[in-house]
Amino acid sequence: GHTTLDVTSLLSSDGKFASGMYKSDKTRWEIDEPYGVDEFMYFLEGSVTLTSSDGTVQTIEAGEGVTIPKEWTGVWETEGYTKIWVIYSEDGSALE
Repeated sequence: GHTTLDVTSLLSSDGKFASGMYKSDKTRWEIDEPYGVDEFMYFLEGSVTLTSSDGTVQTIEAGEGVTIPKEWTGVWETEGYTKIWVIYSEDGSALE
């Protein structure tokens, strides 16, 4: 059983900017289409390993932050984490 908690704490009046908190159990997510939003994440607990389509591997641990550009593709793997997220979507469609 995969457990997810996703809480949006702010959505701007123009619908292009949002922030919140996200918690997830163990998961592996293959992102074949561009990510779609620019997202900054700050990890409170756990970690995530990001393997970009170009082969670059990056592990982000609790207490660290990372920005994922909307064009990013690759594999997202984790044993579980809690993060604070901030997202910008130029047309706002990804925040609906």
